[in-house]
Amino acid sequence: MQTTELLARVPLFSELTPDDLAKIAAMTRSETYAVDQDIVRIGDAGHSLYVIVDGSVVVLFPSRSSDVELARLAAGEFFGEMAILNEKPRSATVRAMNDVRVLVLEKEDFTRALQDSPELALKLLSALSVRIRNTDEQISGLTERALRDDLTGLLNRRSFHDRLSEECDRARRYGDAFALLLMDLDHFKKVNDTFGHDIGDTVLGWVGRLLGEHTRSADVPFRIGGEEFAVICPEIGVNEAGIAARRLVEVVAEAKPPTSFPLHVTMSAGFAVCPVHGKRSDQVFQAADRALMKSKADGRNRVTPAALGG
Repeated sequence: MQTTELLARVPLFSELTPDDLAKIAAMTRSETYAVDQDIVRIGDAGHSLYVIVDGSVVVLFPSRSSDVELARLAAGEFFGEMAILNEKPRSATVRAMNDVRVLVLEKEDFTRALQDSPELALKLLSALSVRIRNTDEQISGLTERALRDDLTGLLNRRSFHDRLSEECDRARRYGDAFALLLMDLDHFKKVNDTFGHDIGDTVLGWVGRLLGEHTRSADVPFRIGGEEFAVICPEIGVNEAGIAARRLVEVVAEAKPPTSFPLHVTMSAGFAVCPVHGKRSDQVFQAADRALMKSKADGRNRVTPAALGG
């Protein structure tokens, strides 16, 4: 297939005349990539637009814990459009899912084409503006869904580990203390076994709402497991962390779950403060987890601070 015919299949160029397509085609070059090869990497200098001719790619946002998949693109689609407008660093990594062939258009050639033909410039810039707006909305939605727990609406375990590492980094850099509260619903398996998983899910969603409603705007609640929750509380010390944890445990114990029959739910909690109980994310988490285990061993429905030295 001729390059002009390939370009005509791409939405970005669909409104161009054959002469315009021929101008663009003359400026492109063909490149191939093997499966799992990175075509562009996040943070790299951007100066090229890529049109996929054969194969498919995945768009990834790398994080500390695992890559977030933002989108998958196949033949006829394109990526890297921001690079030919402003040369900003790549905002995501694009990786070949199989053998991929692309057409590459460099910013310098693209700019020269726009200068030679103002009419062509208007067509392409109009198409790019629509594409960029749609892509931003799509990526924002995909990223949000990837980082949130569907049942409770809270941020998920992946988000939790990223945020905990970030807070520890900030504490080491600036000396700011923060608290980690870990919480576990008491005897939750019995709720599922007695009333069914639908009721269990209702209870989990209800607890998620309570955590959101009874924490400060600066605090960040997470669901990190089946019936396990966490809250990261910036800029508080041991005493304030204990007050915050006790408030949440009391709220859950005193509130009534939204069920049609009597059901009493309680929660155990443990907490640790960085840098008092550790400076690394694993140290802070383990200290809070040991405190939570002590709360459960001591009778549940209570709060335990981490011990000094872990």
